[in-house]
Amino acid sequence: MVQVGAVVAISALVTTACSGDEVTADCVLAKPQPDGSYLVVDEHRCSGDSHGAYVYVYGGGRSSTVVRGGTTVRPKDARIVTRKGTVVQRGGFGRGGKGGGG
Repeated sequence: MVQVGAVVAISALVTTACSGDEVTADCVLAKPQPDGSYLVVDEHRCSGDSHGAYVYVYGGGRSSTVVRGGTTVRPKDARIVTRKGTVVQRGGFGRGGKGGGG
């Protein structure tokens, strides 16, 4: 049941990303928790050289300091914006905005 839910969530994200819509990004610790969720950190940690310690999760559901669902694979054809409003990627294939991990 969990695998089916993950497939549905990823399929929805891919469909959204392919349509050129906006996707929300959360900066998190790169290593997921045992339940598959990610711990949220301040977004400035994803904008520097963090040696892979922090990544963005795209399209996940955030509850306080935890993100569930989503993907660490950057959508190619979507406008990616953090919850603070920082544009990570404006959209289009191969065009990038402000840098970030992920």
